[in-house]
Order: sequence, then C-alpha cells, then structure tokens
Amino acid sequence: MDLDLVVNMIEENGYLGLFLWMWFGVFVIPVPNEVILMTVGLASSQGALTPLSAFAVTYLGIAAAITSSYWLGRLIGRRLLRFLKGKKRLAGSLESAMGLMDKYHMLSLSLSCFIPGARYFVPLLYGISRLSFKTFAIFAYSGAFFWVLIIFVLGYLFGDKMELIMKYSDEMWLAILAAAILFIAVTVKRKKLKSSATEVE
Repeated sequence: MDLDLVVNMIEENGYLGLFLWMWFGVFVIPVPNEVILMTVGLASSQGALTPLSAFAVTYLGIAAAITSSYWLGRLIGRRLLRFLKGKKRLAGSLESAMGLMDKYHMLSLSLSCFIPGARYFVPLLYGISRLSFKTFAIFAYSGAFFWVLIIFVLGYLFGDKMELIMKYSDEMWLAILAAAILFIAVTVKRKKLKSSATEVE
C-alpha cells in the first residue's frame, strides 16, 4: 500500500477518517489488514502520524469491525450465513473459522485475529450462536489488541521491508500463533497448580 495514500487520507479526513477506514474498509478494500496496519506504523515512524494516536485509532477501528461482525451474526446471522455458504470464494474461510472454534472454543476469538481467513468469520459465528457480549469482548478485544500491536510495531520498525515480511507472513504467523498457544497453556497450567496448592493448604 502506498504510504502517501495513508498520509493524504489523514490530512484530508483526520484520525476520524482513519478510524472509519479501519472499521468499514477492512470489509471492502481488497488489501490485507496487515499491509494497512504496517503502512500506518511506517507512517508513524516517519513522523507523518503521532504513534500513540495512530495505534489507538487503528485498534479501535479493528475492534469496531470485529464488533460489527458479532452483531451482524446476532441480528441477521443465519440468513447471512446461508448467503456466504453459497460463495465458493468464502467457503474455505468459513470452514477454517468453524475448525478453529471446534478446536479452541472461546480462545478461538483471540486466535482468529492472527488468521486472515477467520478474522471476521469467528465473531460472526459466535454472534449467531448467541454468545454473551461480555464473553465475546474479553476474548476478541484482547486478541485484537495484541495482533494490532504486533503488526503496528513491525510496520514502525521494519515498514520499509514490508514486501519481505509479507513474503514470509505465513511462517511468521505460525510462529507467533505457536508462541501464543504455548504462553496461554503455560499460564493456565500455572494457575491450576497454584489453585491445587491452595486447596491442599
């Protein structure tokens, strides 16, 4: 994505424009979210944007997009799902999202942020299943925060090498996903051991 495009958009529409772009643009712009976020990070590193404001606005925009998917699922999910299943191009992403949910349950809301094909389908499917908004928010917003943070920082530090990063993006996300799962597993194990020790005492 052209850096000038991001800078011009901010100059013309301000941070509100960036927020709306991240909210609605992810559904209509045929550019990977990672590229958009890295470009915003790069623009921040070059002084075109204030880093903290740019990060906050992009995170809130992505959170709004995820929330929109969830509420679409709750309100018109079943009709929308029938429509999406009829689109061959989206069938693989839906299957990926369902597989992630079956394997990781609520945790899939956090992990789906790191998987392009499932990022907006998992919230949609949980909306259809009538998952409480509180539970949705805890898992979805925390996962989105770490995903946006990682991509933003990569763009800030290595945005000029974006093509190389995107070339090996699949390998990079597999490594990050494996690290995240390992971290969560270790954390849960420690809590169980601590709980068991407390009960014994």
